[in-house]
Amino acid sequence: MQPFDQIKRYSDTVCQQISWKKAKSAIATEIENHLCDHRDVYMADGDDEEIATDKAILQMGDAVFVGQELDKTHKPKPQWTMLALTGAFMLTGFFINFYLGRLISPLGSYLTTYSLISFVPAFAVLLFCYFLDFSVLGKYPLQCYCFVLIVSLISILLGTDVNGRLEWLVMGGFSVSISYLSLLFPLASALLVYGMRGKGYRGIILCGIGFLPLAVMLLLIPTFTGFLIYTLSAFILLCFAIAKGWFSVNKKHGLLLVLVPTLIISAAIFGFVIQSPYFIRRFSIFLNPYEDRLGSGYVYCLVRDFLSEAVFIGQGGTPRGAEIANVPSISTDYPLVYLIHQFGYVILIGIVAMLLLYSVIGINKALKEKSVLGSLVALSIMLSFATQSALFILDNLGYGLFSSLSLPFISYGKTALVINSALIGFMLSVFRTGDVYRDSVRSQARRRSIFSYKDGKLIINLRGERI
Repeated sequence: MQPFDQIKRYSDTVCQQISWKKAKSAIATEIENHLCDHRDVYMADGDDEEIATDKAILQMGDAVFVGQELDKTHKPKPQWTMLALTGAFMLTGFFINFYLGRLISPLGSYLTTYSLISFVPAFAVLLFCYFLDFSVLGKYPLQCYCFVLIVSLISILLGTDVNGRLEWLVMGGFSVSISYLSLLFPLASALLVYGMRGKGYRGIILCGIGFLPLAVMLLLIPTFTGFLIYTLSAFILLCFAIAKGWFSVNKKHGLLLVLVPTLIISAAIFGFVIQSPYFIRRFSIFLNPYEDRLGSGYVYCLVRDFLSEAVFIGQGGTPRGAEIANVPSISTDYPLVYLIHQFGYVILIGIVAMLLLYSVIGINKALKEKSVLGSLVALSIMLSFATQSALFILDNLGYGLFSSLSLPFISYGKTALVINSALIGFMLSVFRTGDVYRDSVRSQARRRSIFSYKDGKLIINLRGERI
């Protein structure tokens, strides 16, 4: 038998003991590389290839035992905590939408408009993406980026214009809110960074160039909140990848290559904004809405007036001459205002606590992912989740400079609900199976072998930490 055939046969025997099929390929590669390394050491000491291979296999130990040890820990991680929190968000959103739907819809119609008809397909999408192999994104990262770009372009070209704003893309009996497509852009940016990793300064520059087409799409819709979420996420992801050394460049020089143009462009945009009468007026109303209470500041004033009458627990007072149900878009854009007024600030504290817990757990897990793809995908989704949540809450407290998008799983919006469900499903798929994913091109952060020796005994490092 040829020496490498012996190694291959040994790794096959190990993998036969492992029940998780997805883990077998990665473990087989690890075993074969480890045995080849030790074979080469023995050959350097003067042994021929066949004898060196036998010694390496002997030192490795019984293949069945090694496989059984690996099988104990190489299993999918179900992520019960995050699944439970996601379910809690969906149940909260279901009851809130069901409750608020009665404010503006006649009896019967709100049962389908605001309840199960939205959450059932969203939950199905979440489960589908949860069990889907997220590594498909790593096989075609640039194609996925281009797909999002093309879909956005088609939506803009075919979308329905409402008061100078592209609102809907109608497809048969379905309509999609175009602004919610911006929730996909951070993931597209993450895949662009993944596709450009290892390409040095050229890769960083191409990521900067790749940022522009999607940014232009958001300005054409326009959705300034979507633009802010996308810009902030893309900036953080690119800086994170550079700091991790995934572009194989000097980290300080790489970060300066991103920071300097960002500061220059930000200064230019700020200079344009402060000279624009529209933005000056909007910012002035944001700071002091009562100067135009019956005009541009109407919603700001109404929201702040009701919140000023709210109490910690229980129903708050009602401002003179106002009705809570008359707040524009109360059941869709300002549900927290109604809930705070009816039940007190305690409900806001509970929702914020859940969002913070979810964000902290998700970001912490994303930063600990072993693969470049898993880390970038999970981090991009959590950045989108956390940013849209924060902006929505600020808007519902009367301090939103621009219209918010959604409060994931809780606020009304079928398109946002389905997109957020798909994104969270992909993120949980990363956490569930990311331990066995291997990036196609290794970055500078090398994985430590799962095998090592101490005092002549085989030690299996089941976590495979990076060094």
